[in-house]
This record gives sequence, structure tokens and C-alpha cells, in this order.
Amino acid sequence: MKLNKPSLILMFSGALFLQAVEKTEITLSPLANSVKLSVLYQEMPATIKSFLAKYYPKATVVKYEAKSTVVGKKYEVKLNNGAEIDFDKNGNWEEISDKQGIVSALIPAKIKAYLDQHYKGIKVESIDKERNKIKVDLQNDIDLEFDKNGKFLRVD
Repeated sequence: MKLNKPSLILMFSGALFLQAVEKTEITLSPLANSVKLSVLYQEMPATIKSFLAKYYPKATVVKYEAKSTVVGKKYEVKLNNGAEIDFDKNGNWEEISDKQGIVSALIPAKIKAYLDQHYKGIKVESIDKERNKIKVDLQNDIDLEFDKNGKFLRVD
């Protein structure tokens, strides 16, 4: 089988991307005092710490990962209440998953208005900001898709 240049480049860049991921992981004891956490936790970006203090003040970090990828650092945080949050290199959330329901202040206003109108009383289980869209999974197993501005696109 003969491969052309674009195919070879695509295969090589894919392999390079998969090998370029560097991962730092720390698992914290549920009994850990947030002041006495390890050096890695202390190196967590201030924006992430601030986010957690504001939206999850009663939760404790049980796992924290910092990943270096080709596109920059990514962070994953797991809390003792079951919530999982992924952050980009700037500390902005990209994906939030919480079986108990995501804090409503984290749901973009237009999406929240749509949900209040069409799915009143049903909690959001996860929200995922992608490049051009936002995916919302509700606790009743309905998955919705919105554009990046919060305009409803479809039931997924």
C-alpha cells in the first residue's frame, strides 16, 4: 500500500501528539487540610483555586492533574462530592460534570433561560464547551446542543 504525503504527515503528527502529553497527577486524602497540601496542589493556578472556592466552597480536592499537551497545559480536578472539572491553560473551565447538578451560576445565561423555559426543574449533569458549541447533558438523559453564543441547535 502506497501512502501519500498528507497521509504520512497526518499519521506522524497524530503519533507526535499522543507522545507529547506529559501528565502530573496528585491524589489527595479526603482528610487533607487545604493549607497543608502538596507542592503540586500549591502550584495549581490561582484562577482554578478561586473558581473552586467560589463555586464549590464545601468540596475538597481529591485528585488534581496537570497535563502538558501540544496545545498547552490542561488541568483536571476531581472533588470529594463527585464533581469533575476540566480547565484550559488559562484556568477557564472547559467541562464540568456533577451528578448532583451543576451550579446554575456556571451555566451561560441564554442556555439557562432556555432550560428554565423547556426543562424547568431538571438539573444539568454536565456541560462541555467545545470549539463552536456547548453540549449540555440533563439528569433525565436528554442531551442538548447549543452554539457558542447559547442559541439552541438540537437535541443530541
